[in-house]
Amino acid sequence: MKKTNKGFSLVELIIVIAIMAILAAAIAPALIRYIDKSRRADDVTAAGTVLTGVQTAMADEDCYSEIAKATSNQVVCSVKAGKKGKVEVKAIGDNLKSEMLSTLAGGCDIKYTKDKAAYYNVAVDGEVLSVYISTEDNGTEWEIQPSTCKKYK
Repeated sequence: MKKTNKGFSLVELIIVIAIMAILAAAIAPALIRYIDKSRRADDVTAAGTVLTGVQTAMADEDCYSEIAKATSNQVVCSVKAGKKGKVEVKAIGDNLKSEMLSTLAGGCDIKYTKDKAAYYNVAVDGEVLSVYISTEDNGTEWEIQPSTCKKYK
């Protein structure tokens, strides 16, 4: 009688599953790093939108005069991150606040949340506007626009 062997044995299946588990364990840390890097890049892009919004608002004379009164390294605009329609804005003046609310109507979310950051803060230093990401409004923990600090990279 001729015996035909169809399929895999239990030992062969266990070996294949073990090899796949080892490969997954080797790939997982790199995948997590790439996901975090992508989220930080999204935050930098969103901060660019906030910065552009403030720069655009400065074209309005009333907004410009509000920002011009700011002292060195003072936060002129604080944006609490949120999805579409859920953005909260605190600003140095009402004109800047209304301009920023209309600019950010589509939302401005923070995706990299390991540091519990929730705010984009725009500070003025002379003629330079900088965007910081922070755990509190008026904080300047990590600069991400126009240049990104080393800790956030």
